[in-house]
Amino acid sequence: MTVSKWINRAYPVFRSSDSVKDVLKDKDVLGLSTIVVKDAEDKFVGAISIERLGEENLGEKLETLDIETTYFCFSDDYVEDAVLLLIESRDFVLPVIDDTSRVLGVITVYEILEALMEFTAMDRSGCRISVLLDDVPGALKTVVDALAESEINILSIVTTTYEDSRKRVVIRTSDTDIEKIAQALEDSEAILESITEEEGFSA
Repeated sequence: MTVSKWINRAYPVFRSSDSVKDVLKDKDVLGLSTIVVKDAEDKFVGAISIERLGEENLGEKLETLDIETTYFCFSDDYVEDAVLLLIESRDFVLPVIDDTSRVLGVITVYEILEALMEFTAMDRSGCRISVLLDDVPGALKTVVDALAESEINILSIVTTTYEDSRKRVVIRTSDTDIEKIAQALEDSEAILESITEEEGFSA
């Protein structure tokens, strides 16, 4: 899934000709931590932390400041790429631009969390299944096939390392019949940890 779906277009973007005073008068109202700067043609100039704007420089233009240009992403980048950039930058806001460098908005940690909720189907009602599998090719197929044979619809699958030789796999299904799901998995290669019914929620 690409960043384009999760762009926050309401986040304030300032022009390089704006002064420090222009920014600081809005910081408390808008709750800004990172100032995104564009030029007169809406092209990306960079970003600067609100903490680096000193009140003794109120008359200075943003274009005269040492603005960071390293961290940004394109609208057609994957959300996972944006996550890596946010981690590397240690920021909560990442500017999003198009292929002409025009600023489209930002993606923040909050949009990332919304994307994660959709990736994992946390917003959907159903069941959450946790199983352990050997970390070998084809192991997950036995679980997927077992659920398919019982006509149990899978909403999402997430894997994580459990031990060197095993993976923990979390599967969300639209089916809420816990007994039916447990029976379906009896002949698979998975070690069943838990099955819980979840109501789902939205942002």
